[in-house]
Amino acid sequence: MTAVTSTRWPGMLVAATIAAVATAVPMLLSRLPEPVAGLPVSPILVAILLGLLFSGRARIHRGWHSGMAYAAGPMLKLAVMLIGLRLSLAEVAELGIQAAPMVIGAVATGLFLAWLLGRLLGTGDRLTALLAVGSAICGASAVAATAPALKARPEETAYALACVALFGLAATVFYPWLLGAWLADPGHVGLVLGAAIHDTSQVTAAALLFEQSFGTPEVVAAATVTKLLRNLSMLIVIPAVVWWATRAAREELRRPAFPMFILGFLALAALRTAGDHWFAGHEAWSAALSAAAGLSAYLFAVAMAAIGMAISVAALRQLGMRPALVALSTALGMGAVALVLVNFAGG
Repeated sequence: MTAVTSTRWPGMLVAATIAAVATAVPMLLSRLPEPVAGLPVSPILVAILLGLLFSGRARIHRGWHSGMAYAAGPMLKLAVMLIGLRLSLAEVAELGIQAAPMVIGAVATGLFLAWLLGRLLGTGDRLTALLAVGSAICGASAVAATAPALKARPEETAYALACVALFGLAATVFYPWLLGAWLADPGHVGLVLGAAIHDTSQVTAAALLFEQSFGTPEVVAAATVTKLLRNLSMLIVIPAVVWWATRAAREELRRPAFPMFILGFLALAALRTAGDHWFAGHEAWSAALSAAAGLSAYLFAVAMAAIGMAISVAALRQLGMRPALVALSTALGMGAVALVLVNFAGG
């Protein structure tokens, strides 16, 4: 265990350092004269950009890879779980009811568009299936859960992961600004982010970017609950997609593992509910919630720095641009459907 942990430190230290710099940048800018001081700069956005700048170095320093994977995996899941302390169970249920129609519509749209465009462009059943689950459900986690059951080739898995990373990262950066201009209700912004962006890390990072830029904390809660509902759909959708993609070979289905961090999120929401009942108005409870929110935001910056460093466009060149067109069109279609459906969501 000690040896494994020691191999993680170099990559984790680089990601943590980038996140610390990214967290300091907005504070330093706020001390400069206007209009620079008024720029809505988010630590999440800075962490992504700095991570991308270091991606070339990360490919050279293979010793960083284990720590980068840990930062983008367990540390990210901890950050998502800590968001549970922002919500009571009643708020989770209320947001879940609002988000359910959007999740169903967005997931169905993503699966249908990927299937249709994959057939039209001839991308092959396996790669089409990976692009479908990666876009419609939960990004890299869905691709990783589906690829073994499909017996996908390494280049197909890498391509799907590259599409999730690149297009999801683009959505993380641009969707908050576009939705801020198009939607007046921050809660609706969160619903669309949760329904339309690929990966859990990207959704929460986009929501935090919006919160840090515009001072609207409710967007993070709405985005997180919506995305976690999408994640739960993997228990039904992934076996169905695998069956479709391997129907000719009659492969045995492998049931995807339950995303356990969702239980952690709900447990911390329950803790928030109990804490608000027993310790409402206590400074120590308020300070603990504030510290948890700060830790969550920092861990997200660490994870986004690690994800940015892992980005590579090389995988996109291996199989041509037609599958990328499928992935991009699917993502944009899901965003368009989410924008339409959010108008019917309860306010």
